[in-house]
Amino acid sequence: MSHSEDRNLDFVLKHYRGGAFDTKKAIGRFKDAVGIRRNPRRRWSIAAVAISAAAAILLGVFLFIGREDGGWAGIGPVYARQTALLPDGTEVTLAPGSSLRYRMKDIREVKMDGKVFFDVARDEGRPFEIKADCAFVRVLGTEFMVDVTDKSAAKVFVEEGKVLFARDNVAEGVVLTGGMGASLNAGGQVPVIDQTLDINSIAWQRGSFVFERTPLKEVLETLSEHYKVSFAATDLDKQLSGEFHTDDLDLIINLIESALDVTIIRK
Repeated sequence: MSHSEDRNLDFVLKHYRGGAFDTKKAIGRFKDAVGIRRNPRRRWSIAAVAISAAAAILLGVFLFIGREDGGWAGIGPVYARQTALLPDGTEVTLAPGSSLRYRMKDIREVKMDGKVFFDVARDEGRPFEIKADCAFVRVLGTEFMVDVTDKSAAKVFVEEGKVLFARDNVAEGVVLTGGMGASLNAGGQVPVIDQTLDINSIAWQRGSFVFERTPLKEVLETLSEHYKVSFAATDLDKQLSGEFHTDDLDLIINLIESALDVTIIRK
């Protein structure tokens, strides 16, 4: 069994409920189907994690040095997911194709394009402001995503904390707290709370999907949005609970099929 498969089986689907996903059954069926034994869990050492984190920080510093332009510094567009540290301690994770510029003065300002997750360092004396196509976000310290990949709409999802989301810095906006999302169409004036924006909106940054008694139809819609692949399946009303790594779509599909006794077809 590959390391990816083994890690997913360790990580995926933590509890059982009637009509939902049975973890033991899922793993048992998967083992029977492929005829393998589970390998011991592999773990990252603390030293390896520390070295990796240090390398990421150094990379971020390198990318920003030497790109000054009238007080602004920038990064991207990036060609793979990339995390970097801004001078104020804010951590940013850029999705592929995204870019940003920043300026750290009395107000910490960011201009961005694409999709970026922010873990903002708290500084009550210097608000943090983000400007993008039809989007303005102001925050003191929190964790959230701004998505302007689609030029016709802006989306914001807050994992923790509180942000103000508006069209611009003088328009009426909405306050979002942890677990809330909102969207604003290019022609709109005030963002609208969007129930389709949930924790899986930041699966690209977290590296995992989370489902809680979620109908299979919604699960496949989430996977389709993430991987840009369309699916069809039998018995779309069956429910799924659990957590999956994002790095192996084939394994995710195999586990769902074996545990829920359904057939999933890629269109």
